[in-house]
Amino acid sequence: MRSTRRPEVDVILPVFNEDRELVKNIVTKIREVMEGVAETRILVVNDGSKEEYNIDSLAEGNGIIYLKHPANRGYGAALKTGIAFGNAPWIAILDADGTYPVESLAVLIREMEDADMVVGARTGGLFQGCVIRRVTKKLLNVVASYLARVRIADLNSGMRIFTRRLCHTFWGLLPPRFSFTSTLTMGALVVGARVKEIPIEYHKRIGESSIRPLHDTMGFIGIIVRMGLLFHPLRLFGPVAGLLFAVGFFKGFVRDYFVVGHVGNLAVMLILTAVQIFFMGLVAELIVSNRKLSLERKGDE
Repeated sequence: MRSTRRPEVDVILPVFNEDRELVKNIVTKIREVMEGVAETRILVVNDGSKEEYNIDSLAEGNGIIYLKHPANRGYGAALKTGIAFGNAPWIAILDADGTYPVESLAVLIREMEDADMVVGARTGGLFQGCVIRRVTKKLLNVVASYLARVRIADLNSGMRIFTRRLCHTFWGLLPPRFSFTSTLTMGALVVGARVKEIPIEYHKRIGESSIRPLHDTMGFIGIIVRMGLLFHPLRLFGPVAGLLFAVGFFKGFVRDYFVVGHVGNLAVMLILTAVQIFFMGLVAELIVSNRKLSLERKGDE
């Protein structure tokens, strides 16, 4: 049976060089959507936007809590500033670039009744992300699903609702940059939190895109490596060790031995390296398992 009491929600809106009128319209839309659905407080975090965007004027008469970083500190840092300032049991985050459907907030709120986090998965009928981001997003989801052993439709969606308790469980692991959302998703799945993914549409960004192809691609690779090291290192180290061992074995015992009559130094080095990498992954897996138990105990407190 669903509770008839309206939940309390802090809506965090990180802003960096967005059009002031667009942000103002999103704030208005949030109020309209959440009316009668939840007790809502909107926190706008200006993450060091340039003065020409005039974001500071939002603090005047818009009924929001306005927070500001003197200089750009990153997407995750802006979210953490808003989260730390709020106090509602539930936290909603939403990008301020017009890409996410604000009206879907009400749907996510309803699904939170029996969940720890509800993610607006960008798998709806409309997805307007650029080609580079679509490809890296799909690759990231595939790798994350492999690491988590759970199918993940949208690892790093910027529209989601989660409990403050879940967020605080991983507070020290949540980074200041764009991997905030992917780290929170992976962490929640690792400790067995109740995570739902609800399909939403995703619109074309309003204004100039901030994408930097080479930089962003390297960033996504860094996210994959970071997630592997943080949550399932053996599933990252294992395939690398297996590949090196297979190459070393083939070269040493299939090629070298039958051609020159002995196993070459390169083959031996590859096999020994593979063994070392495997045991490094095994030790890291034990450390992660111990941390997982600590996080689970922390979440139960």
